[in-house]
Amino acid sequence: MAFWENDSAPAGAPTISDMYRSPGHLIRRCQQISVSLFADELGEFDLTPIQYAALLAIRDEPDIDQRSLSRIIAIDRSTVGTVLKTLEKKGLIVREIPDDNQRIKTARVTDASIELLDGTFAAVSRVQRRLLEPLSPEEQTIFLELLSKLVDLNNTASRAPLDLSKRKELGGGQPST
Repeated sequence: MAFWENDSAPAGAPTISDMYRSPGHLIRRCQQISVSLFADELGEFDLTPIQYAALLAIRDEPDIDQRSLSRIIAIDRSTVGTVLKTLEKKGLIVREIPDDNQRIKTARVTDASIELLDGTFAAVSRVQRRLLEPLSPEEQTIFLELLSKLVDLNNTASRAPLDLSKRKELGGGQPST
């Protein structure tokens, strides 16, 4: 029996071997591997997975504000501020203060950003394929279905929950499992 399946501790705390097979550890390791593969494939573009997600969201939602961006890519507002500053310094986005709301800044992608997104499509696709490559096609489908279900059903437990309620493209709905 796995140590997390029961609240009453056996003889002491779990061992490191127990942790190696725990869901939280495995998810963290999978994320580390995914980021490593991303860096491997896209290192020449000096772009992180979070920056990539932000560029996609800003491209898809022109003139998005920082708070809305943080909600639709599920990162905290302080991190999104750093991401936006970095993307702006790289010339990939422009930020403006709208006339109708002086308290916020909106973001829009630049032509350089569109070129970058178009030019990195194959590399990003390779990252996803490499990550899933050890699994059979059937296992990949099952894995993605279960991972989506796990993420969707635990979304509200996140420090930065995904909130797609304002997405035009999705008709205001949440992703489905």
